[in-house]
Parts: sequence; structure tokens; C-alpha cells
Amino acid sequence: MPYTDEDAALEAISQLAASSPEQEEAKAKIDNILTSDDPFIDIHELFGLYNTLYFRSLLVPRVEVSWSSRLTLCAGICELVRDPANNNKYTRIRLKLSEALLKYRPRSDVVDTLIHEAIHAYFFITTSWRHSRGDDGTGHGDGFLLLADAINDHGGYNISVYHTFHDEVDSYRTHIWQCDGPCKAKAPFFGLVKRSMNRPPGRSDSWWKQHQDECGGKFEKIAEPEMTKAQVEKLSGLERAGRQRNKIDAWVSKREAEGGEHGSEEEVRPHETPKSKRTRTAVECPVCGDEMEMGAVDEHIELEHPP
Repeated sequence: MPYTDEDAALEAISQLAASSPEQEEAKAKIDNILTSDDPFIDIHELFGLYNTLYFRSLLVPRVEVSWSSRLTLCAGICELVRDPANNNKYTRIRLKLSEALLKYRPRSDVVDTLIHEAIHAYFFITTSWRHSRGDDGTGHGDGFLLLADAINDHGGYNISVYHTFHDEVDSYRTHIWQCDGPCKAKAPFFGLVKRSMNRPPGRSDSWWKQHQDECGGKFEKIAEPEMTKAQVEKLSGLERAGRQRNKIDAWVSKREAEGGEHGSEEEVRPHETPKSKRTRTAVECPVCGDEMEMGAVDEHIELEHPP
């Protein structure tokens, strides 16, 4: 019979039951780190210690550990990577932790995520591609649960199958599209697609064909994050002008929706003379508040308030 995740988990657990001096030393160092007042933790140091304590010293140096600023949909990831030096085979293992999701979380969440991904790395080393398929299709089958439960019991951790950082994940989904078809009125998504990257819904999405068959609506982008200063500086003059015009159009539309097009009567105190009424074409600069003809706003912003 093939060597399974469950087999590998039982071997790791058996060594934990009769700890070696190296494991005891690693545990003592981990306890010192986790009980210290220093909020900073070195994930590389911790990974090396957990490698000795829980994973039969098989992870180092085969597993590359790093923080990722681009990982925003999950707290961590462990993946097999092709090695060009070894006939392009999947022999390297890369473990990444999400800096975006974990930087404001308690230290325990960082540790639990690190161990969670280390379990995946351990199974990749011991059972190879079988783990990536797994008996449940996600890699969190019986072997994973067996080893995670044993580590939780041993060290008082809270390693789970899925993280619960939903608010943090959603805060990075700032590119939003709205469907104009029937699904706009249906729960739970109401025709909304939210993503952390600027990738419009399309044929590459697994649900796209079903959506086309059952809804057939078109997606229109309704929200996106503000561009950084570096991104704005890369724009051409024409693109900058178009960007400023979009801002002005949105601002004028808001004024009109609030009744600003016709203006509102100014409050007049006793013994004061009312100010002259503004013409319908006079507007305020959305940046500095200066009043001018609407047609002059574009040029004013371009000259006085360059991006």
C-alpha cells in the first residue's frame, strides 16, 4: 500500500510521545519566545524549532519560508515548486505567510498559521503529490487533522483547517464589479464580484459559463482603490487629464443630486444684506474651494493642483 498522510502523521506523533533531548530543547526555546514581551517573532527561527519538535527534522533546508505582501485571500500557503536544477521536477517547497492579513492579528494567529503550513510541507516531503490531491480534495484530510490535533493538544495551539480573517480579507477586495442581470437581485452575492487585484470577471473563472447560461448579464466596474502616487506619476498627461475629469464629473453629479445645481437660499441674519446669487455655471474647485466658471475647472486643477 502507498505511504499516506495518515502514516506520516502517526510517525511524527510517535516521536512526539517519546521526545528526544533535541525536541525538549526546541520546546523550551519556543516557550521562551512565545512568553516573551517582544511582539516581534522571527518566523524563520520558529520554523526551525518546530521542524525539530514536530516534524522529524525533515523540513530544513528543503522548505523556503517567507512573508508575502501580495497574499491577501488566505493567511498562508504552502506549494510545490519546480526546480530547474533537478529536471524541472516539483522538488522544492515554498511556504508563505500573508503579511497583509497577519500583521495586525495576535501573535498566536501567526504561529498557528505557520504550523498549519508546516504540516502541509511535512506531508509534501513524506507523501509527495499524494498530499496535494488528498483524500478530501484540499489536503486537509484524515492525516492533516490527526497531526494538527496532536500538535494542538501538545502545545496548546489552535490550528484549524480554515482561517476566520474574513474582515481582513474583504478589506483588500477593493476592485468591485456589479452584474446588471437577474443575479443582481439574488443572494448571497447580489451580482457582486470583489477582488484584490484588477482582474475583471471572465472566461478564466470557473463559474463564468454557468453565470452566462443562467443570468447572461454584463459586469461593470463600480469601485476601485485610489492610485498610489507612483502609479499616478507613470500616467501620461492625457491619462491624468481624463482622471481629473472623472473626479470632477463625479463631484458635479454629487452636487446636482444634492440640489447644488440650482443652489439653495443663503441664510440671512437681521440687518445683513444677502450675497449675490451664484450663476448656474459657477462651481467651486473640489481641491481648494476657489470659485470659477465650470469650464475653467479642468485647467485650474491641472495647473494649480497637479497629481
